Amino acid sequence: MSIDINQISSNRPDGPKRHDNGKIAPSPAQQTESKSSNTPSQGANTQDSVSLSNAAQNIAKIEAEIKSLPDVDQSKVDSIRARIDNGDYQVDSQNLAQKLLDIEV
Repeated sequence: MSIDINQISSNRPDGPKRHDNGKIAPSPAQQTESKSSNTPSQGANTQDSVSLSNAAQNIAKIEAEIKSLPDVDQSKVDSIRARIDNGDYQVDSQNLAQKLLDIEV
């Protein structure tokens, strides 16, 4: 039975090996991969670019619009406050109780 800690095992032929100094040497497959990924293409000027799809652009626009909206609908608050001050605002106790129960469930 062998134990593989952090993918280091002396029993794995393709895995990294630990040297006497405690450092880990990459496997031959990892060495080949790192050499090929670090070597730029000869004669090719590559430049990374990012482009957003139409859906992503629409989502970004909607998010910006939402962020620009106020946190509180002040006109609704003012309307309810005026109804309370006039005595016209009636609380439906059954509806309120049901909403409280719905929150708890």
